[in-house]
Amino acid sequence: MSWGWKIVMLYSAFVIMTLAMVFYFMGQKVDLVAEDYYKQEIEYQDQIDKITNARALKEPVEFEYSIENRSIVLNFPASHIVQGIEGKIQLYRPANSEEDKEYAIRPEDTGVQTIAVGSLSKGLWKIKISWSSAGIEFYDEKVITL
Repeated sequence: MSWGWKIVMLYSAFVIMTLAMVFYFMGQKVDLVAEDYYKQEIEYQDQIDKITNARALKEPVEFEYSIENRSIVLNFPASHIVQGIEGKIQLYRPANSEEDKEYAIRPEDTGVQTIAVGSLSKGLWKIKISWSSAGIEFYDEKVITL
């Protein structure tokens, strides 16, 4: 076999492998961070303001994952409980958006809210909490591994 045929076979193999990879990767599932990603990006300055408000708190919201109880315990500042608190808690799963969960903020009189996570998949999760108290909006998040 001459060197000309070898070059043709090499280029043909390269084209076939490239096309095979293209078709393989086109079939892979890709989860976006959020369905309305671009809208959220435009509104991100509001998010920055909420994060700044949360970091300026004298008593920040405390997150704790209890391994033995398989639950997440959120501890809200007492001043927010007195003034009233509204918001939501989102458990965000970066690996699979179909597993995301959302809960309303309903702390006890002591400011503690417990969320059972025994039924959730093991792995990396983000706790995103967005709340308002006395007309001021706040946002905080924490990464945990179940």
